Amino acid sequence: MPKKAAPTEPTNAVDAAAVSTRPAREAMVREVFGLTDVGLVRDGNEDALLLLDDESLYVVADGMGGHSAGEVASAYTVEALRDFYENPDFTARIQRYWRRLKRKGETGLDRSAQSLRLRKAAERANLTVYTMAQTHEQLRDMGTTLVATSFVGNRVYVANVGDSRVYRLRGRKLTQLTEDHSLLNEYIRMNLLQPDGIENFPYRNVIVRALGLQEAVVVDITVASVRPGDQFLLASDGLTDLVRDPDIRDIMLGAPTAEVACYRLVEAAKLRGGHDNITTVLIRTHSADWQPTHSPLPPPPPPPDFPPPLPTN
Repeated sequence: MPKKAAPTEPTNAVDAAAVSTRPAREAMVREVFGLTDVGLVRDGNEDALLLLDDESLYVVADGMGGHSAGEVASAYTVEALRDFYENPDFTARIQRYWRRLKRKGETGLDRSAQSLRLRKAAERANLTVYTMAQTHEQLRDMGTTLVATSFVGNRVYVANVGDSRVYRLRGRKLTQLTEDHSLLNEYIRMNLLQPDGIENFPYRNVIVRALGLQEAVVVDITVASVRPGDQFLLASDGLTDLVRDPDIRDIMLGAPTAEVACYRLVEAAKLRGGHDNITTVLIRTHSADWQPTHSPLPPPPPPPDFPPPLPTN
């Protein structure tokens, strides 16, 4: 369902997918795949994803806003994060700033330079989207969710704004590493909604925090450990609204590769109605002697060029 408030690759039935392997410290190798699908109801895809292997950064954004504005918001968000992480000057400035804060004992919420870097990247993306929305009348109400994971050694730093999610599957235990910034979750936290009322809650798609709606945004940062055998899933609510956590876990456990898992997760959402765009990014962490398994799935179509066209009315 549409959000209310309300990579780089928008619009085909399957918009973007990519697979990669990336060495990790602590004798680990990462297997990564990302897939976004328009679903069965929407005409366009307002989700975007980013697989930035050189920086070990993986992102999902779910845009919102009329007249294709959501597509613009999510696409520019992932590009803003790409630009931030690929800019050596930004990286050097973050390092200097972090050392200065640490000397003064003023690091605040950020316990490492990696946490500060991810937070500042998300804040810069927010300012990029907000500025565009203020500049173009037809983009005035646009915004986007954001989940981003940055892998550094045996840790992963997770940024979250909105109701897209990051999960970690360790053994058979699936843990949600992010907290939904949604009206539904606020009602649950305040004990205003009982479990039997969740399915029929009329405002379940209203989010209370998003990128681009205000000049400043609060970005949640979580740090989690990484071990060989762990799986990390980034997903838009086009998946999690329709496929329950136990089914997500079983699909992840049963798939032979990250690629197959992403296709199966998207198909599961479509079998349950596919009323929204569906995006999944799966990172599997293996021991150093792991060898890729070739998938029989056909390659996805190439993504269109960035940026998407601005709406004209």
